[in-house]
Amino acid sequence: MTTKITRYLSFVSLALTFVVGVSPLSAQSLLVKNVTLIDGTGAPSVVGASVLVEDGRFAKVANGDITASPGATVVDGTGKFLMPGIIDSHIHLPGGRAGAGNREMVIDRPFGLKSLAAYLYSGVTAFYDSGNNAEYIYQMREDERAGRILSPRIYATVSLIAPPEGHGCCAGGTVVNDYEDGVKKLDALFKMKPDLLKFTRERRGMGPVGRNIPLLEQDLMNKLVAYAHENDIRTTVHVSELALARESIEAGADAFAHTVYLDEANKDFADIVADRGIILSTTMTRIEADTSFLDDPLFVATIPEDARREIRASERFNGSPYTGWLSSLRPAIMKNIKTLHDAGVILAMGTDRSLGPFPHQELRVIVESGISPIEAIRMGTLNAAAYIGVANEIGSIEEGKLADMLLLNADPTVDISNTMEIHSVYKGGVWIDRAALDVPANQ
Repeated sequence: MTTKITRYLSFVSLALTFVVGVSPLSAQSLLVKNVTLIDGTGAPSVVGASVLVEDGRFAKVANGDITASPGATVVDGTGKFLMPGIIDSHIHLPGGRAGAGNREMVIDRPFGLKSLAAYLYSGVTAFYDSGNNAEYIYQMREDERAGRILSPRIYATVSLIAPPEGHGCCAGGTVVNDYEDGVKKLDALFKMKPDLLKFTRERRGMGPVGRNIPLLEQDLMNKLVAYAHENDIRTTVHVSELALARESIEAGADAFAHTVYLDEANKDFADIVADRGIILSTTMTRIEADTSFLDDPLFVATIPEDARREIRASERFNGSPYTGWLSSLRPAIMKNIKTLHDAGVILAMGTDRSLGPFPHQELRVIVESGISPIEAIRMGTLNAAAYIGVANEIGSIEEGKLADMLLLNADPTVDISNTMEIHSVYKGGVWIDRAALDVPANQ
């Protein structure tokens, strides 16, 4: 009975969140006029552009005026900058797992809803969950798609694939013993419709002291990736070493959940990745050892003070050997990202840090690596959509696509930090009332 009551109260909370989070002034037709357009494709900005939204999609994008239909909501974009909503290609939505290491599976919907609010407040209109409690993330995704909760668009692997005792096996993973077992378990996962299937190929783990973690046998991984493709599901692989990344390429992986970070991504490797069209999630913020960005207004607005204090005190930042190891990795990973980018590899902005404002810090580190702001914006929008496999629907301001967009008060192509200068957030052409979202700034 207690469980039923809890679920009922959770549902009521979701319904109320949906009601108060969307402006009653939202219209079927919306026109943003006289704005500087950054469309997410990497093309130069267009000054004085107009963007018309009809029924949740971009109906017309023009360099100049557009005549809106009678009754349309008109937004004057003078002095402002319009870009696609930000997409994070690698998170683990809080509320489905507790603790560190193997992690206990939980379902904490209220906590998840607060996390979703922080993402929307931060201008993140879509993300890919790269491994979680399958029951939790599946239901959250279904609720978002049915309009029962106010949330960024949720895409998910549902449950990643790992060998017994392998990386990710016990943190919401699906353990595969052999091919017959793998097919049976993949068939069960396919019924939950993963947007992208994630495999792990990791023998060291994340930390200064390496471990000998079991791997899926190469032949087994090859066959399971092929089986996923036979079922029209793209695949991504967790990798950290060059040799294992090459094995994943041999298996037919479509994407990598990280770039290699324990080896140099040499030009030969980068050329192969580019030639195969494999997309990499950047995830450089996960190796940050400096916490100064936590004092930025957007971080203060969306992350409670006690949570920011806990982040600073964590092993990642507290001056431990782990902190030193992360600091030593940072320049090497930044160099790898630049090498891959220069070779033509498609890089998708991803954080592996599951808090709403972190994509903005990831974009800053990308630019710090030597990549231009306009290219970084593409990584955080269109490329991230391509990583998930939905670039035909979201990721850029182009006619026919879903109208997810940010109106900014300052130019992010001049200073990438200006992605945090958010005036308005729209999902599917609907204005999100940021002042009504459940974040610290509104309490």
